Amino acid sequence: MGEALERDAPITALDQFMTAKEVMDRLRIAHRTLYRKIEEEGFPRPIRFNANCVRWREREVVAWVEAAAARNVEARV
Repeated sequence: MGEALERDAPITALDQFMTAKEVMDRLRIAHRTLYRKIEEEGFPRPIRFNANCVRWREREVVAWVEAAAARNVEARV
């Protein structure tokens, strides 16, 4: 899957962040499904900037999707 991402890695100027809506749109899933994936499937947890601002690192979302696709391919072989 490439380099391992640390959950507590510092935020850099190059990080791109996604809202819940952007994550749901990219994965084509519902809000409840997003949070179920976090709890049950190891989907990256969001970063809470304040009470009303929650974002996902785009690189973590992409890495999770790539890993899930690789697992799917392996399961078919």
